[in-house]
Amino acid sequence: MSARAANGALICAVVSLALLLSGCTSSADPEAAASPQTPVSSPSEPSAPTTSPPSAAASSPSLTADYALTINIDISNGKTVPSGEKINVRVGQEVILNVSSDTDDEIHAHIGGDGYELPVRAGEPAKGSFTLSEPGSFEVESHDLGKIIVILNAR
Repeated sequence: MSARAANGALICAVVSLALLLSGCTSSADPEAAASPQTPVSSPSEPSAPTTSPPSAAASSPSLTADYALTINIDISNGKTVPSGEKINVRVGQEVILNVSSDTDDEIHAHIGGDGYELPVRAGEPAKGSFTLSEPGSFEVESHDLGKIIVILNAR
């Protein structure tokens, strides 16, 4: 075997070994590598203020390490962000709402029965959660503005 072929075989062996070792050393617990989670209040508990400022910009929904869907909602000057956005979710998935508003309001999720309501006070962050227990499309709206914030499509 030539020196060039031997070097090529050695490089392949080293790369293969590195790939195998990196796969063996990854964390088996996905939450161990995730950032710490913020506590979530249940629908039966009053909303607790969080440490983030009420003027924080709303962002796109995101999945946390435990697969809950977090939706950041900003209500200001009579507008909501997001506004009418359709979001796909799984049946059984927890949905967390983080809301900041410049006026008192109530967020209502039409999820069956009496639905879910989250009271919101002007200038105070509100947080709440619920779990979708059946498939379908569910509107989350601002009661005071009469605007649909998101439509959750559960499958």
